[in-house]
Amino acid sequence: MPEDAFRTLSSTPIHKGRIIEVRQDEIEVRPGLVVKRDVVSHPGAVVIIPVDADGRIHWITQFRYAAGKTLLELPAGTLEEGEEPEACARREIVEEVGYAADTWRALGGFYSAPGFCSEYLYAFLATGLREEYADGDEDEDIEVLPLTLDESLARLDAGEIEDAKSISTLLLYLRTLQR
Repeated sequence: MPEDAFRTLSSTPIHKGRIIEVRQDEIEVRPGLVVKRDVVSHPGAVVIIPVDADGRIHWITQFRYAAGKTLLELPAGTLEEGEEPEACARREIVEEVGYAADTWRALGGFYSAPGFCSEYLYAFLATGLREEYADGDEDEDIEVLPLTLDESLARLDAGEIEDAKSISTLLLYLRTLQR
Protein backbone atom coordinates (compact mmCIF):
# COMPACT_ATOMS: atom_id res chain seq x y z
CA MET A 1 0.00 0.00 0.00
CA PRO A 2 1.50 3.40 -0.94
CA GLU A 3 2.50 5.72 1.90
CA ASP A 4 0.15 8.45 0.75
CA ALA A 5 -2.82 6.08 1.11
CA PHE A 6 -2.79 6.59 4.89
CA ARG A 7 -4.53 9.67 6.22
CA THR A 8 -4.29 10.70 9.88
CA LEU A 9 -7.71 11.71 11.19
CA SER A 10 -6.73 12.38 14.80
CA SER A 11 -3.81 12.03 17.17
CA THR A 12 -4.28 11.77 20.94
CA PRO A 13 -1.28 12.19 23.26
CA ILE A 14 -1.18 9.48 25.93
CA HIS A 15 2.18 9.96 27.67
CA LYS A 16 5.20 12.26 27.42
CA GLY A 17 8.29 10.87 29.09
CA ARG A 18 11.94 11.88 29.32
CA ILE A 19 12.80 10.21 26.00
CA ILE A 20 9.62 8.90 24.39
CA GLU A 21 6.11 10.06 23.71
CA VAL A 22 3.16 7.73 23.25
CA ARG A 23 0.11 8.66 21.22
CA GLN A 24 -2.89 6.98 19.67
CA ASP A 25 -3.60 7.89 16.06
CA GLU A 26 -6.79 7.27 14.20
CA ILE A 27 -5.96 6.69 10.54
CA GLU A 28 -7.86 5.96 7.40
CA VAL A 29 -6.00 3.16 5.64
CA ARG A 30 -8.34 3.23 2.66
CA PRO A 31 -11.70 4.87 2.00
CA GLY A 32 -14.14 3.62 4.60
CA LEU A 33 -11.59 1.75 6.75
CA VAL A 34 -10.51 3.65 9.87
CA VAL A 35 -8.18 2.03 12.44
CA LYS A 36 -6.32 3.08 15.57
CA ARG A 37 -2.58 2.77 15.97
CA ASP A 38 -0.56 3.23 19.15
CA VAL A 39 2.72 4.94 18.31
CA VAL A 40 5.87 5.39 20.40
CA SER A 41 7.72 8.48 19.14
CA HIS A 42 11.46 8.31 19.71
CA PRO A 43 14.10 10.88 18.69
CA GLY A 44 16.37 8.24 17.14
CA ALA A 45 19.63 6.72 18.27
CA VAL A 46 23.05 5.50 17.24
CA VAL A 47 24.81 2.17 17.66
CA ILE A 48 28.56 1.78 17.34
CA ILE A 49 30.77 -1.19 16.57
CA PRO A 50 34.15 -0.15 18.01
CA VAL A 51 36.99 -2.29 16.65
CA ASP A 52 40.48 -1.93 18.08
CA ALA A 53 43.85 -2.43 16.34
CA ASP A 54 43.80 -6.14 17.30
CA GLY A 55 40.40 -6.62 15.65
CA ARG A 56 38.51 -6.95 18.93
CA ILE A 57 35.01 -5.55 19.13
CA HIS A 58 34.36 -3.59 22.32
CA TRP A 59 30.99 -4.83 23.63
CA ILE A 60 29.37 -3.60 26.80
CA THR A 61 27.22 -5.23 29.43
CA GLN A 62 24.56 -3.36 31.33
CA PHE A 63 21.40 -4.12 33.23
CA ARG A 64 18.30 -3.29 31.19
CA TYR A 65 15.34 -2.67 33.45
CA ALA A 66 12.67 -3.31 30.78
CA ALA A 67 14.26 -6.67 29.89
CA GLY A 68 14.86 -7.48 33.54
CA LYS A 69 18.43 -8.62 33.03
CA THR A 70 21.96 -7.70 32.02
CA LEU A 71 22.49 -7.70 28.26
CA LEU A 72 25.57 -7.93 26.08
CA GLU A 73 25.31 -5.04 23.63
CA LEU A 74 27.21 -2.75 21.35
CA PRO A 75 27.52 0.80 22.72
CA ALA A 76 24.64 3.04 21.72
CA GLY A 77 22.79 6.17 22.69
CA THR A 78 19.84 8.40 22.03
CA LEU A 79 20.16 11.47 19.86
CA GLU A 80 19.83 14.73 21.74
CA GLU A 81 17.67 17.44 20.19
CA GLY A 82 19.38 18.82 17.08
CA GLU A 83 22.33 16.42 17.41
CA GLU A 84 23.78 14.83 14.28
CA PRO A 85 24.11 11.03 14.39
CA GLU A 86 27.90 10.93 14.05
CA ALA A 87 28.31 13.55 16.80
CA CYS A 88 26.12 11.40 19.04
CA ALA A 89 28.19 8.32 18.20
CA ARG A 90 31.42 10.18 18.99
CA ARG A 91 30.00 11.23 22.36
CA GLU A 92 28.57 7.82 23.26
CA ILE A 93 31.71 5.78 22.50
CA VAL A 94 33.73 7.91 24.92
CA GLU A 95 31.03 7.80 27.62
CA GLU A 96 30.33 4.06 27.36
CA VAL A 97 33.60 2.46 26.25
CA GLY A 98 36.26 4.95 27.31
CA TYR A 99 37.68 5.37 23.83
CA ALA A 100 37.54 7.90 21.05
CA ALA A 101 37.96 6.83 17.44
CA ASP A 102 40.02 8.38 14.65
CA THR A 103 38.05 6.78 11.82
CA TRP A 104 34.27 6.62 11.45
CA ARG A 105 32.27 4.82 8.80
CA ALA A 106 28.50 4.91 8.47
CA LEU A 107 27.21 1.34 8.05
CA GLY A 108 23.56 2.16 7.39
CA GLY A 109 20.52 2.28 9.58
CA PHE A 110 17.29 0.59 10.56
CA TYR A 111 14.09 0.95 12.55
CA SER A 112 14.04 -0.83 15.91
CA ALA A 113 10.37 -1.85 15.89
CA PRO A 114 8.49 -0.12 13.03
CA GLY A 115 5.16 -1.74 13.88
CA PHE A 116 4.71 0.70 16.76
CA CYS A 117 7.86 2.80 17.21
CA SER A 118 9.47 5.59 15.18
CA GLU A 119 13.01 4.95 16.54
CA TYR A 120 15.56 4.93 13.72
CA LEU A 121 19.10 3.80 14.53
CA TYR A 122 22.21 4.95 12.69
CA ALA A 123 24.98 2.33 12.74
CA PHE A 124 28.66 3.26 12.73
CA LEU A 125 31.99 1.45 12.60
CA ALA A 126 34.63 3.12 14.76
CA THR A 127 38.32 2.27 14.34
CA GLY A 128 41.63 3.84 15.34
CA LEU A 129 40.60 3.65 18.97
CA ARG A 130 42.47 5.64 21.59
CA GLU A 131 41.72 5.96 25.28
CA GLU A 132 39.61 8.94 26.28
CA TYR A 133 37.41 9.36 29.32
CA ALA A 134 34.10 11.12 29.86
CA ASP A 135 31.48 10.70 32.53
CA GLY A 136 28.61 8.54 31.36
CA ASP A 137 25.02 8.65 32.49
CA GLU A 138 24.76 8.34 36.26
CA ASP A 139 22.14 5.57 36.01
CA GLU A 140 24.30 3.33 33.81
CA ASP A 141 26.58 0.64 35.24
CA ILE A 142 28.52 -0.46 32.19
CA GLU A 143 31.34 -2.97 31.83
CA VAL A 144 33.39 -3.19 28.63
CA LEU A 145 34.07 -6.63 27.17
CA PRO A 146 36.46 -6.80 24.18
CA LEU A 147 35.78 -9.88 22.03
CA THR A 148 37.22 -11.09 18.75
CA LEU A 149 34.81 -11.44 15.85
CA ASP A 150 34.81 -15.23 16.30
CA GLU A 151 34.08 -14.87 20.02
CA SER A 152 31.30 -12.39 19.21
CA LEU A 153 29.73 -14.79 16.72
CA ALA A 154 30.02 -17.65 19.23
CA ARG A 155 28.16 -15.52 21.80
CA LEU A 156 25.50 -14.79 19.18
CA ASP A 157 25.18 -18.48 18.32
CA ALA A 158 24.88 -19.32 22.03
CA GLY A 159 21.98 -16.88 22.40
CA GLU A 160 24.01 -14.55 24.61
CA ILE A 161 23.44 -11.52 22.37
CA GLU A 162 19.73 -10.77 22.48
CA ASP A 163 19.75 -7.08 21.66
CA ALA A 164 18.30 -6.39 18.20
CA LYS A 165 20.35 -3.25 17.51
CA SER A 166 23.57 -5.12 18.28
CA ILE A 167 22.64 -8.11 16.13
CA SER A 168 21.64 -5.84 13.23
CA THR A 169 24.82 -3.78 13.47
CA LEU A 170 26.98 -6.89 13.68
CA LEU A 171 25.34 -8.06 10.44
CA LEU A 172 26.05 -4.70 8.77
CA TYR A 173 29.67 -4.97 9.93
CA LEU A 174 29.99 -8.51 8.56
CA ARG A 175 28.78 -7.24 5.19
CA THR A 176 31.62 -4.70 5.11
CA LEU A 177 34.13 -7.50 5.66
CA GLN A 178 32.75 -9.38 2.64
CA ARG A 179 33.23 -6.46 0.24
